[in-house]
Amino acid sequence: MTKTLVIGIGNAWRGDDAAGLLVAHALRARELPDVTVVDAAGVDTDLIDLWQGAGRVILVDAVVSGAAPGTMHSFDLSRDGLPETHAFCSTHALDLAAVVELARVLDRLPAELWVFGVEAGDFTHGHAVGAAVLRGLNACVEAIITTL
Repeated sequence: MTKTLVIGIGNAWRGDDAAGLLVAHALRARELPDVTVVDAAGVDTDLIDLWQGAGRVILVDAVVSGAAPGTMHSFDLSRDGLPETHAFCSTHALDLAAVVELARVLDRLPAELWVFGVEAGDFTHGHAVGAAVLRGLNACVEAIITTL
């Protein structure tokens, strides 16, 4: 059993949607003990299979809630779903909340499930990640390390 699995979600070619991937890359570079870090290009039911066997799963993605770009959000989903005020769907095929709730119904949630998000502002194809989002990535990385 993998102790902790971090899944960075995003699209590197869609501006701020790369936030989850960049957080994952920063965590991977730290070579944290008992932590496996993987990238996911999008949100779909494959995530449910990916996290099987992990005791703790941390999903990282761009989020849209109306907060300022770069704002870091975190939610412990072990018992409750994502708040409706936060959209983690960005440019992905499915909504992250729908995948989590499907896993809950199928009794395929890990023992501990967290979602960390960095507020995004621009998902334009071919754009770079915005400066405010880049600053928010550091706060997200540190918050995840504290959670470990």
